[in-house]
Amino acid sequence: MTTAGKFRKRARGNEWQCQIVVAPDLLHPEQEGEFEAHAYNHYADMAQSYHLRPGDRSVMRGTMQSQTILLENGEQASVNQFCVTAIEIVSRSKRTSITVYEQRNKEGKSSPIL
Repeated sequence: MTTAGKFRKRARGNEWQCQIVVAPDLLHPEQEGEFEAHAYNHYADMAQSYHLRPGDRSVMRGTMQSQTILLENGEQASVNQFCVTAIEIVSRSKRTSITVYEQRNKEGKSSPIL
């Protein structure tokens, strides 16, 4: 993942979205690049439960869509979207928990937190 997942509770169903970088593998050498991953309804709840952060590596299953958009200046932009239906965690990025107090002390500020 390149961005933290964004989870939204909606009246019509929950939504989860993040940016991912896809690396090619032996079975899918054509899949490479940056994608927008989306999950909806109970898939969004499942994706949120993994608490993915930037740097985490996972295997995502779902459907891929590529869309070409014509911009006002005449250029074309390609948007790659991936609708997530399953996630398996491969590895997690380093998790560090630093309190506000510890952050202030590292910065050399000794003033109390109010």
